[in-house]
Amino acid sequence: MDYRTERFETVSVCGILCRFNDMRIDRDTVPKGKYQYEVADDDESQGDPVRVQQGVLVNFFGTLICDDPLPVGEDGILWLRDGDFKWL
Repeated sequence: MDYRTERFETVSVCGILCRFNDMRIDRDTVPKGKYQYEVADDDESQGDPVRVQQGVLVNFFGTLICDDPLPVGEDGILWLRDGDFKWL
């Protein structure tokens, strides 16, 4: 999907404002200077985001676009705890 034509919701991830879309967004359409991540939900597919990273193959939940980087670990994954992902 094209960043320029898609609609986004605003979410907060670890206190950082992000734009969220439940589709995969083509990286080539995202403006330079923005950070792009993908979100995975839990193995039961209950709609609970559990991890954020550069690319998600299994349990894809959506795409995040941020002005600031998220605090991913050295392994490139941000494991979400209760309250880390908030719909605004």
